[in-house]
Parts: sequence; structure tokens; C-alpha cells
Amino acid sequence: MCHRHLSPPKEPHLTGLYRLLFILLGRRRHILAGLLLGGGLIMGGAKAAPHSPREHRDEQVAQRLQDWQSLIAQSMPLSEVEKLQAVNGFFNRRTRFAEDRDLRGQIDYWASPLETLELGAGDCEDFALAKYFTLRLLGIPEQSLRLIYATLASTKQAHMVLGFWPDSGVEPVLLDNLTAEILPISQRLDLQMQFAFGSTHLYRFEQSNLQVAGNIELLPHWQVLMTKMKHEDFISLSADKISL
Repeated sequence: MCHRHLSPPKEPHLTGLYRLLFILLGRRRHILAGLLLGGGLIMGGAKAAPHSPREHRDEQVAQRLQDWQSLIAQSMPLSEVEKLQAVNGFFNRRTRFAEDRDLRGQIDYWASPLETLELGAGDCEDFALAKYFTLRLLGIPEQSLRLIYATLASTKQAHMVLGFWPDSGVEPVLLDNLTAEILPISQRLDLQMQFAFGSTHLYRFEQSNLQVAGNIELLPHWQVLMTKMKHEDFISLSADKISL
């Protein structure tokens, strides 16, 4: 498709996040059990058992989830610009690019943030979606964020990025797994914008402005993703930050 510790919350607005992480980790009890067994923490044994590949993988997954929790907790007091930089850097540095056919054996698959964190890998869509939902958890308004389908000007290859439209009317900027820089849309001459979408509508571009072009139900991958995230309890537990 494209190129490439949980402690009691001290702030009320973090309650939903900690509940979410508790349930996500709780649903993956084999990860936590692996950490206990692999770390020799079971009562009656002081020897450190060698880690199996499965236990090592589970440790990595648990660490990525904990790092994500730390990112959100530490980014809450930041400005909008700082939140964009923190989230963009987090996923660009810590997530390996891989095509859907190599990761999941499918031509096109939209992963939830949890699925991307579990594998530590994803394609351009997975990067953009993980950034979108993490920024929503951080309180960035839905109307300021749009997922953008683009093509690479040089190859016409499909690509997805996340756009941020400031309230001040300043030119939107793009968060992209291909670059660490968050640049204004006018400076991304390597991209040709095709259309954008949010939680309710599709949009067409008129220069850097967006005009409603249709309902989000025209995008079936989004509906599948929302169903999956409801099953993960991501949406229901984050309702104070994500309204869909």
C-alpha cells in the first residue's frame, strides 16, 4: 500500500487512559504471565529461567504498551505543537515499517493502535492511524485532525499521512512516517493530496482547505476499524477524549 508501570492516576483526566491500559494488558494475560515466569518472580524460586522466544516477544509488547502509556501521561500538559512533535517522533522512531502482506498476509489492513503497538510495525496507514488516535487521547480536537490519502509525486504510489489544521487558520501541517519533520502542506511538494477523511466525512482538497465530499460510510475500512476498536474497548473507555 505505501512506503514504507501502571500507577494510580493522579489526575482525573487520566482515569480513562489507565482503565484502558489495564484492560488491554489484562486481556493479554499471557504477556504478564510470561513476564512473571521469565523473570523468576514466582514464589519459591530464586533462579532466573532462560527466556523463550515467546516470553521475549511478550516482554517487548508489554514494554511498548508501557512506553505508549508514558508518552500520553507525559504529553498531557504540553502545547498542541509539542504534542504533535512528541507523538510523531514516538511512532516514527519506535515503529518498524512493513507492508501488510508481510505482516498480516493481506493486501490492505488497517490496524488499530493496539495492534500496531503489539507488533511494533505497520505500514503508512498504521502510522497515521496510531498518531491520530493517540492525539485524540491527548485532547486534540477531532476537527483539527484529518487522515489524508496522497500519492508520491515521483512514483504515484499511494501513501497516507496525518494532517493537523490549527484553529488559528494557519496552514495545516503533515505528520508522516517518511520524515521526522512536521512540515506545512505547501512544503510537501513530494506529495499530491487526493482526499482526506475524519470520523464522519470524506473531504476533497481545494488548495489547503477541505470541502465535504461524502459520508465516512463510503470508506469501508474505517467501519471495520471502528468495530474492531469497540471490541478492544478503546473507544468506549476513551469516550471523554474520542467521540466518533
